[in-house]
Amino acid sequence: MSAISFRSLLLAGLLCAASSLRAFANVPLGSPLEDVVRATPAGGQEHLLGNATANVFIFLKPGQPHSQTFSQQLADLQKEMAGKSVRWVAVVSDRVPAGELQQAGLAMPVLIDAGDELYGKFGVVLEPALGIAGKDHRLAVYQPYTKINFVAVIRARILHLLKEINDEALDHVLHPPAADNGGLNAAAHRRYRLAQKLFESKLYPKALENITISLEKDRTAAAAHVLQGQILAAMGKLEEAGAAYDRALALEPANEAAIAARHALALPPATKP
Repeated sequence: MSAISFRSLLLAGLLCAASSLRAFANVPLGSPLEDVVRATPAGGQEHLLGNATANVFIFLKPGQPHSQTFSQQLADLQKEMAGKSVRWVAVVSDRVPAGELQQAGLAMPVLIDAGDELYGKFGVVLEPALGIAGKDHRLAVYQPYTKINFVAVIRARILHLLKEINDEALDHVLHPPAADNGGLNAAAHRRYRLAQKLFESKLYPKALENITISLEKDRTAAAAHVLQGQILAAMGKLEEAGAAYDRALALEPANEAAIAARHALALPPATKP
C-alpha cells in the first residue's frame, strides 16, 4: 500500500471516529428540531417529539448486535423511568426487514424512516445513537453507542435533564474514576462497605471513621453521604446528620433514603444548591 493510500485511509478512519463520537454529525446541541411525523409498522403515524421534559429518540438497526443488545436493555430502563416525564420513540430505516423489527420487541413507538431521510438529516453514522430533546424541542443531548456503561450514561443524562441529579453526579457517570484496585473509586467503595458493616454492628465511631475516609476519596456517591448521616444520627449528632443528608440530596434530589431520613428527624425541606 502506498503512503498516500495509507494516509487517506487513516484520515477516513479519523473522520469516521469523530463523527461517531458526535453521534449526530449534522445537528449541533441546542438546535431546534422539527417534530416530524412518520409511519409506524402497524400502518399508523407517530410524532418524533412530544411534550415530555425528556423526549428520547433512538436510531436503531434491529439485527445488528449492538442495537439488539441495547434493545433488550431498554425495556428495563423504560420500566425504571415509568411515571417520569420521559417519552420514547425508535427510528428505524425502511430497509430493515419486518421480521427483524418484530424480533426486536421494542416497547415504544417505532418510526419508519423512509429513504433514511432522518438518518441523513441528523447525520447518523453508527447505530445505536440516541438524542434527547427538551420540552422546547431543542436538542439537549446526543449520545453515541459505547460498549461500557451505555445504559448508565443514558439514565444519568435523562435524570440530569429532569433535574433529579446535578452536574457533578452526571459528570461522575460520564467520567468515572478508575475502578482498578488502586483507584480512588474502588478504595472509596471498600471503605463504604466496611462502614456499613460497622454501622450494622453498632460500632458507630469506627463506622464514622471509615465513611469519612470513603468520602475523602469520592464525594460524588450520594449513598455514602446518606450512610454518614445515618451514623451521625445514631450517635445523636442530628444537625451534622441533616447536613450529610443535604449533601446526598444535592447530588440526587430524588434520593428516597435521604428524604426519608430527613423526615424521620423532622427536619425542614432541604434547600436546593
